[in-house]
Amino acid sequence: TEAEKPEIWLVDGFNVLHAGVLRGRERGKWWRESSRTRLLELARCFDDPEAEMWIVFDGPRAAPAASETPGPRVVFAPSADDWLLRRLKSAPDPSRLGVVTGDRRVAIRSRRCGARVLMPREFLDRCRSG
Repeated sequence: TEAEKPEIWLVDGFNVLHAGVLRGRERGKWWRESSRTRLLELARCFDDPEAEMWIVFDGPRAAPAASETPGPRVVFAPSADDWLLRRLKSAPDPSRLGVVTGDRRVAIRSRRCGARVLMPREFLDRCRSG
């Protein structure tokens, strides 16, 4: 229902790239800016345009933040999993959050906190249908 719809989505960027965007030989391209840009373009088509979205990538900041561009906010962290779990734990109401991850441990912990969890391919399906 509308009341249960997450208002903020936290997305493990490289996890989504691995699971559904880049395949086969392309996997060597995960770390490239062009791959991150491709994911951001897909995420802008997410079927809930009102939701706030944060996409976290593992590693040091690889590009300046595009704060002028509408759409998902991008974060770089030493560990995307740790960043996601910290955000979840610090949220006043974790049930307002959605987490996109294929990591089983992160998914279980997110659900225990009350967040909605989408697998990367489910997330991408919702981006392509918008």
